[in-house]
Amino acid sequence: MGMQAAGRVMSDINITPLVDVMLVLLIIFMVAAPVMEKERSRRELDENRDKQQRLVALNLPALDNAGMVPNAERVLTLKVSASLVVSFEGSVISDCSGHPQSEDKRAWVSCFDEVERAVRERAEAFEGGIVVDAEPHVKFGFVVGIMHRLYKAGIEKVSMFPQSST
Repeated sequence: MGMQAAGRVMSDINITPLVDVMLVLLIIFMVAAPVMEKERSRRELDENRDKQQRLVALNLPALDNAGMVPNAERVLTLKVSASLVVSFEGSVISDCSGHPQSEDKRAWVSCFDEVERAVRERAEAFEGGIVVDAEPHVKFGFVVGIMHRLYKAGIEKVSMFPQSST
C-alpha cells in the first residue's frame, strides 16, 4: 500500500504561490493609489489656481524704457494706484482707498461700477482700447475686477502696462 501511494500522481493544485503573488500585487496597488490621487489633486490645483487664490500680489515686469506704448494717441490709460485710486486719462473716477486690504471683493463693487460707467461715456475707448497701468502693490483681484468691468462695458482691446524700473 505504501508503494501505491508513492506512485500516484498528485492532482491537487498548490495555490500558495498564487496567493503570495496576489497579496504582493494588492500591496503595490494600495501604495500606488494614494500617490496617483495626490498627483491628480496637485495637477487639478495647478489648473484651477485662479479659482483657489483670488487675491495675490500683482508683480508686473519692469521696462527700461517707459515710452513704449504703441499708438499712444488712440489708446486711453486707466491708472490704478497702490491705494486703489483709479484714474482715467488723468482724472480720478473711483476711490477705493477705504478698502485697500479687503479680502472680500464685494467691497470693491461700487468702485468697479464707477469705472464701468466712466468707460462707457468715452466713445474713443471702444476704438483704440484701454491700457491698464497698475502699480505693483495692487491686489490682483482688484485689477482682474477692473478688467472684467472693461469687458462688460464692451471694450475689446485691453492690455496691461508694466511699471518702469525707475
